[in-house]
This record gives sequence, structure tokens and C-alpha cells, in this order.
Amino acid sequence: MRKTIINIIIFGFIFLPLILWLLWVLKPSYKANILIMDKTVLTNLGLEHRGFDWVLSHQKYRKPDGNTYTPHSDYLGFFPLKNDSFLIHDLSKLTEKQIDSMSSSLDMTYYTDTYGIYYNEWYRKNNQTEHSEKVYGGLDKNDVLLLTKLKEKKKLIMAEFNFFATPTSGTERTVSERLLGLRWSGWTGRYFDQLDTIINPELPKWVVRLYKEQHLNKWPFTKSGIVFVHTNETIAILEKDTDLNSEVPHVKSFPYSTRKFGIPKEIDYPYWFDITLSTDTSTRVLSYYEIFPNVRGDSILHHHSIPKIFPAAFENIKDSPYYYFCGDFTDTPLHNTTDKMRGVEYLKMFVLNEDDLNDRTPFYWRYYLPLTSIILDNYFKK
Repeated sequence: MRKTIINIIIFGFIFLPLILWLLWVLKPSYKANILIMDKTVLTNLGLEHRGFDWVLSHQKYRKPDGNTYTPHSDYLGFFPLKNDSFLIHDLSKLTEKQIDSMSSSLDMTYYTDTYGIYYNEWYRKNNQTEHSEKVYGGLDKNDVLLLTKLKEKKKLIMAEFNFFATPTSGTERTVSERLLGLRWSGWTGRYFDQLDTIINPELPKWVVRLYKEQHLNKWPFTKSGIVFVHTNETIAILEKDTDLNSEVPHVKSFPYSTRKFGIPKEIDYPYWFDITLSTDTSTRVLSYYEIFPNVRGDSILHHHSIPKIFPAAFENIKDSPYYYFCGDFTDTPLHNTTDKMRGVEYLKMFVLNEDDLNDRTPFYWRYYLPLTSIILDNYFKK
């Protein structure tokens, strides 16, 4: 009996990947003209849009010429080259007529990150976690024009953090907010598994500097917690136990969303998010963040007018399809070795470590992957 079990395990290790690959090969492919915009690409790995590329490859969406979408080349924005050089290939130099023509040929667009590239992190001459001058980034007028044209033509629009936030100018932000029926509050935030600056040298230096400037040069934190940053540089921090009953934000989804997209009712989210609200009744909240402060933490939130419950994902419910994710959802460390294996997402459920609150992969596999897969299927295969 024991030998039989061992043989079955060996068979599974050898042949299961081959079977899953064959099933993926037999799956039909779909041609789609998709524009990915990513202005925050520090390496050729394209981490800020790699998660979405994995979805496209796994679901067998192809470019109009039949080739697959690849993270290092099939996007617009910032392209890193050798020796600190770079190429910018975006919409900024196109005419209105060219933008209109592009909107007619495209099926959809996904703005994965517009935060951009900054001097310290690119040229690496100073502290990479301190603020520095912008090299490139933010929405420009042609980005907004393309989005306007796509919305008029009822093409699918997807966007996520950092879409509205700094360094996008006030004019472009206002127009894009009005276009999508949303309003950014000015607040962004993130969970950090360690706020002790000695233990966590990767903690952004600008966060520490600004907080100390605002709190008599004190930095009292030694545990995990949530950092909130306002566009006016105000810093608010909630620390585990001291201010929080549960240290990491939870993303909770309404019954409608769990039924339609197959996403969990509740899941931890440990990365960057923004506090964005709806201004249009046609924009429905699919999921929402919940922060769990104690009495002291609640008073800090109240002092800064920060809500403890706020949207995590929006869907337009009228005739123009668009979605906005209030977090850096697609930025997940992934390996492309499993994208060509059908059903691998179900196998992943058995190996996810959801006890590691700093691990973003459970959120990707359980929330982002099913959500974006269903959005694409409902749009392209209807």
C-alpha cells in the first residue's frame, strides 16, 4: 500500500505538469488589442504590470498578430535600458487625431501604475527610499483624452493605484475623476510588517522624516502597522496592539461580487492602497477595505478624518465598462513558469501561506486573478 502511494506521488510530480500544460494548449485563444500603461518600470521584469500579463497569458489572450503579450515590451510608459539610460514611449507626442484612431483600434486599456520614476531610485546616487525629483510619471492630457475617447466608444477601461495620486497634476486628476465618477481623498496608505527603523532598513526614509517633523522628532514604533500619507505630506500611523486590534487591512466583498467574480468574502491586503470615493451612482463598490482600530487608533483616524471603512474596487454598472482598483493589486512577484498550465490556480490554493501577512501572493491568487479573469471573459466573450 505504501509503495502504491509513493508511486502515485511520483506519477503526479512527473506527469501532472504535462497534463496541465496539454489542457492549456487545447484551450482556445482570443485575439484582443490591449493597451497596458505602466510609468513605473524600474527593471525589465515589469513588476507593476506583470500580474496582469500573467492573467493574459494564462487565459490565452493574444495580440492582434497572434503573438503573446510579454511584460518587458508590450506596454507603454517607461522602458529601462543599460547604463542608467531609458526610453519613454507613451501617448504624449500623439495628435488628437492619432489618439482618436488609437481609441478605435483598441479593445481596452489598463493603467497599472502612473507613479513614475524618481532620481534617487533610478540613478542610485542617493538614498533610494528618500524623496527626490521626478524623472517621469503622472497622467498627462493625452492619457485623459484617450480614456475619454475609449469611454465614448464603450471600450473597457481598467485602472488602479497610483492612477489619481501624485504626481498627476490637479487638472488631469480632476478631469479623470469626473470621467470615472470617482474622487481621490488625498490619502494613500500601506501595511508594513515592521515599523522599527533598525530592523526594517527598507522603510521609506521620507515617511520617518515627515513623521518626526510633525511629532517633536519622535518615532516610537517597534511593531507592525499601517502608514497613512496625505498629499499635503501629513503622516498618520496606527501600530499593532497600540492602535490596532487587527494589524493588516481586510478587503471584504459584497455577496453580488463574490457570486459574479468568485472572489472571497474577506481577505488580508498588505500593500499600497488609496482612499477613493464614488461621486456617481453608476459606479458601484465591489469590495471595501476595513481597518480595525482600538479606541486610541480610532481617535487618530478621527483626528485626520480617515475612514476605517472605504472602497477597494469599483465597477461601472451602466453602458460604459470600467473598473478601478484602489490598490497596487497587479504588483505581485510571479514566475511565468506556471502561466501555461490550466488549472494551476486551484493547485496554488493548497500551498498559499496566509499566515504570512507580508505575502501578497494569497491576495493575487484568491482575489485579483479571479476578478480580472471574469472581467475579461465577460467583456471579450459575451
